[in-house]
Amino acid sequence: MCIGGVRFQSGETTLANKPPVAVFGVEGRYVSALYSAASQMKQLDEVEKHLRELRKILLKPKIIDFIESSLIPRAGKSKLLLEVGKAAGMPDAASNFLALVAENGRLKMLRKMINMFLAVMVAHRNEALCEVITAKPLDESTRKSLMDALGKFVKEGKKITLTEKVDPTIIGGMIVGVEDKHMDMSIARKIQTYTEILQRSL
Repeated sequence: MCIGGVRFQSGETTLANKPPVAVFGVEGRYVSALYSAASQMKQLDEVEKHLRELRKILLKPKIIDFIESSLIPRAGKSKLLLEVGKAAGMPDAASNFLALVAENGRLKMLRKMINMFLAVMVAHRNEALCEVITAKPLDESTRKSLMDALGKFVKEGKKITLTEKVDPTIIGGMIVGVEDKHMDMSIARKIQTYTEILQRSL
């Protein structure tokens, strides 16, 4: 079986459009084939959307049982996933990918493959993912100042995609994650630090 013309042969994949970042391992071969096929078929955005939705479904107990069951043969799982994918309106690249993963007995790796593909798509769009946690929602002025500051932490030309979360337990300040960097500037963290200092001095 192949994904949109990208065929697995002896563990190798023929790629017309390689991912913008290197991906490794067994999962990486599948993700590379999927990215190449979806790119050729101009289905990248559609595939990403459907896989993002599928990632949530994979956490459901019945789906976990289906994936882990040895009572259903690989061919049966492959056929079922192909049919389900098409019925759900998945683009061919995505439904063929799911069928291939099932046929080769790799369904237990599926969630990791999806996460890897989503990371590839972030690189494809030249994005820098940033997350900020605050005790209260950001106002527009603070958000603008934060975006300006974050721009100094990412490579020039990258688009910052900001995710905002509210967590009253941090009391004040903020916790910021930008790509592989993490900065805890919350009041809760400062209180914890000062408390530890006081305890050590007693």
